[in-house]
Amino acid sequence: MKKWLILQLSERGELTLEEEPSIIENFLKRLVGSNYFLPLYYDKSKNYENKIFLFKGYVFIEYREEFLNACTKLSQSPYFLGPLLVNKKAYLLPDEEIKKMKRQMIRLTRPVVKIGDKVKILDGKYKNLEAIVTEYYKKEKEADLAIELKCMNIIVPRIPIVNLKNLSKEEKSKDSLQEKIVELLKDFPKGLTRKEIITHLPLDEKEKLRLSTCLSRAVQKGFLISHNNDKDRFVFVVKN
Repeated sequence: MKKWLILQLSERGELTLEEEPSIIENFLKRLVGSNYFLPLYYDKSKNYENKIFLFKGYVFIEYREEFLNACTKLSQSPYFLGPLLVNKKAYLLPDEEIKKMKRQMIRLTRPVVKIGDKVKILDGKYKNLEAIVTEYYKKEKEADLAIELKCMNIIVPRIPIVNLKNLSKEEKSKDSLQEKIVELLKDFPKGLTRKEIITHLPLDEKEKLRLSTCLSRAVQKGFLISHNNDKDRFVFVVKN
């Protein structure tokens, strides 16, 4: 089964990967061809500056005898510290782990968007602006966006979806948690404390972390009321 060497980047290597990743990538290509995995997405056309790291500090090359000399050259360069060692031996990663990382990179660089979604633009001329998806080109992984400016509304064509963050998905997730809380509290007219809500609702760890913020927003929006009950416990109650 195929194995992979884990190469640690030096401080200079990490900085170079942040600023000019093509230098690191071309160096790897020169020594091992295409037999490497860089856990980073960047726009090779340089139209956009957006970079997406799966994680930092390491690159991977396929472990072959003919690459051992190349590994030595990489380790002697200013960009690499050498292979990751465990008990003074180079640690070899199974091929299945690299496949998992590649699948994770695909998920990170291909956000799910559809017509009508609200998105945030992460790079380019309209960076940090919010927009609505008006057209989606599945094959090219690009979208047309409608942006509302102070003086006019404009259509921006063919923005790569890797440069978009889907805000509709986040808002739907927040609304879903709020709906769960409101439906639960309808069965408890005297209200529940935050701890009691956690006890009664099957929440995942992310939802538990968002619970306090969600409760506060529900009170601000007028869906819930919060007060101290007759036992001097701070509870949340559905507003009638």
